[in-house]
Amino acid sequence: MNDLLIENIGKIVTPRSIPWRMKDEVETIENVQIEISKGLIADIKPDYAKSEAKIRVDAGGMLVTSALYDAHTHMLFYGERSWELSLKLNGVSYDEILRRGGGIYSTAQATEKASDAELLEALKHRLEQAELNGTAGAEIKTGYSVNAEGEKRLLNIIKETKADVVTRSTLLMHVPPKNSVRDDYVRKMIENLDARPDFADVFCDREAFNPEESEKFLSAARDKGIGLRLHADEIEYMGCSDLVERLPLKTVDHLLKTPSDVMAKIAHSSAAALLLPCTALSLMKNDKPKVNVLRQENGIVALGTDFSPNSWCLSMQTAMELSTYLYGLTPLEALLAATANSAYSLGLKEYGLIKKGAPANLTVWKAEKPDWLTYWFGENKIGSLIINGKIV
Repeated sequence: MNDLLIENIGKIVTPRSIPWRMKDEVETIENVQIEISKGLIADIKPDYAKSEAKIRVDAGGMLVTSALYDAHTHMLFYGERSWELSLKLNGVSYDEILRRGGGIYSTAQATEKASDAELLEALKHRLEQAELNGTAGAEIKTGYSVNAEGEKRLLNIIKETKADVVTRSTLLMHVPPKNSVRDDYVRKMIENLDARPDFADVFCDREAFNPEESEKFLSAARDKGIGLRLHADEIEYMGCSDLVERLPLKTVDHLLKTPSDVMAKIAHSSAAALLLPCTALSLMKNDKPKVNVLRQENGIVALGTDFSPNSWCLSMQTAMELSTYLYGLTPLEALLAATANSAYSLGLKEYGLIKKGAPANLTVWKAEKPDWLTYWFGENKIGSLIINGKIV
C-alpha cells in the first residue's frame, strides 16, 4: 500500500529534465493521480485507476508541480534594519549606507552579540515561515560576522539546523571587516573552507570584493570540491560576472548591471542566472537583468528571495510574482526557475521533476494552470505542500 495518494489532479506541469533551459519543451499531464511511497513518487496513473494509500489528498482538479526551492538566502543573522527604509526613501543608496557603517556592518555587529541559541532559533523560525509559503528547500549563507572566525561559527550553526526544509550551506565572503587587512581576511576565509560548506560565495561588487580577490577564494573552493556561487553586478559592473568563463560557477546572482555580451556567456554556460527581484524592489532602482538575452540564448534561469535585513521576504511566491511584473518572466518561466532550476543550482538532483522515482516534494496549488501563479499576486496560493512524501 502507498503512503500517500494525490488524486483528482487536473494538470501536472514538469520539465522533462534538469536543468530546464528557456527554449526547452515542458511536459503537461492531465487528469492523473500520483502514488507516493517511502518519500518517492511511486507512480503516475490515470485518475480513474484504483490505488490504495494510507492517506489520500484530493487535488480538486487543480495544478500540481514540484515544490519551490529558494536558491539564495541570507537567513542567518540577528536583528533588523527597518530604520534604513527612511534613508532609502530620501535617496540614500545601498552602498552609501554601507559606507556609513550601516547595512551589512550593522547586522554583523548585532549577529556577533547574539548567542548560538538565539541565532539557531531565528533561523528555525524563518525556515518555518518559508515553508508556509511553499518552500521545500533553501540555501543559507553565512556573511554576517565581524571577522573570519565568526564566519566559521555561523557555518557550524547552519549545519546544526534541523527542519523539514532541505538546506544547503554556503560560506559567504560578504564584505571586508572594518579595519581589516584584505589579503589576511581572504586567506583566513580560504582556511574556513576546511569546514566543508556545500558552497562558497563572494559578494563581488563596489564596496565589497574585487574580481581578483573573488577568483582567489572561489578557486580555492573549487580545488576542495566545493560548489561555487557568485554575487555579481548588483551595484556596478566591474568584471565580476566574467568569472563565469574561468570558474565552474553553479550560479551567477543578481546581474542587474551585466552587459548583454556577458549575459550571453552566462546563458551559454552550465551556470544558472539566479535572479533576485525582491532585492531589486528593495534597492528602489530601475535596474533589471537582461532577461531577453537569457531567453534568446536559451539560458538557465533560477530564482531566490535573497531574504536578508535589506530584503525582508521569505516567500518564493512573491519572488515569482515580482519576476513577472519587474523582470518580464512568463508565469511558466517563473515556475520552472523557482522549482527545477533552483533545485538544480543547489545540487538537488531530480528534486524539481515529477516522474517515477523522483523525490516526492510537491505542491498542490489553488490554481488550475501556471498562468495564475504570477497573474494572481499578493496571496498564498499553496493548497497542500508535500516534502519527502509527507504533508507538511
